[in-house]
Parts: sequence; C-alpha cells; structure tokens
Amino acid sequence: MWGATEAWAAGDVISTTADLERFVQALFRGRVVPEPQLEEMFTLPDPTVRDVVSGDPAAYSAGLSMTTLGGRQVWGKTGGRRGYNTAVGATRDLSRTLVYSVNATDAKGADMNPTALKLMVATFGAPSEGQAPPA
Repeated sequence: MWGATEAWAAGDVISTTADLERFVQALFRGRVVPEPQLEEMFTLPDPTVRDVVSGDPAAYSAGLSMTTLGGRQVWGKTGGRRGYNTAVGATRDLSRTLVYSVNATDAKGADMNPTALKLMVATFGAPSEGQAPPA
C-alpha cells in the first residue's frame, strides 16, 4: 500500500478530469493568476536554451510545457504515478483542449504512453516530420 502524497514536493494533485478541465479553462482565461504571471507561463526561454537530454530548444515555461502538434502550439502539464498517466493540454485560445488519465504500467517510463499519444494526435494532430512525440 502506498500513499498518493508520497512524492513530497511533486504536486500530488488528486482531482477528476472534469475538475482539471475547468481549471485549465479558468487558468488560460486569466481567472487563476494575474495577467503578468499568466504571460510568464506562456513565455518560453530564449531559443538558445537547450534541453540537456535531447538538445532541442527548451519547451518549459513557468509551470507549463509547450509542444507543436498538427501545426498548433499545445500548452499543458503531464504527470504520472504507479499505474496511471495524466495530462492537460490546450491551445492558447482554448479552441482545442484535452484532459486524460489513463492506466499505465509505464507511468514514469521514458517513452510516451501509446494510448495517451493516440489521444493527443486525435485532438491536436500529429507531430511534424522529424519532431519527437511529446514527453
């Protein structure tokens, strides 16, 4: 038996996908944090800042990550614990949103959960040729 709060400072938010959807809608509409902080959340580091593993330009801001799928910038956050993988993602204008929680045996694996990747591609579109799938 293990507790959902065992990961100390990892966040450990316990929620439903419906609640997460409402939160993303409120966050992106400026109802959660003041406008300057919201803009910081949608601002990536200078393109010369690189991911230490892949060498790609950094894709993390102040609390969100960004990837391009189907030609769209998708902003969100992922998480996983034993047995599941969860994420929220949306276009900045909220024309497309996705919140999922899937059972997984690879919640902390290096590769994208195959079921989650199918959901993301169906919602936002496929990664561009040569682009790695979202992590």
